[in-house]
Amino acid sequence: MNRVSQEKDPPTPLELSHRILPTGEAAVEIGGELDMDTADKAFRYVHKIISRHRGPVTVSLAEVTFCDARGLRALVLMADSAEQAGRPFRVTSPTARVTKLLRVTGLDSKFLAAD
Repeated sequence: MNRVSQEKDPPTPLELSHRILPTGEAAVEIGGELDMDTADKAFRYVHKIISRHRGPVTVSLAEVTFCDARGLRALVLMADSAEQAGRPFRVTSPTARVTKLLRVTGLDSKFLAAD
């Protein structure tokens, strides 16, 4: 029997960056895979920004290639951290795949703006 090996794509490394906009908003960008291996690191990164910055925090998910339950949990923890600190928190630009995941789990009402 001839077996064809299926190679899996290597995981996309987590990329984290932020900048403070002239409006005073912290704009965070998360890229790569937000999953069980990277979610805690992403949460700690954003939590540190929330702790040090006094303005609103926006997290862009435009470059997230994969998100699992731990990634969703990290987003919820980020939002909770911001709420406890009295900082407005938004998630923007989720990919179609992440948007679908947010809708299936009911987190769209927490993170996505109404159309």
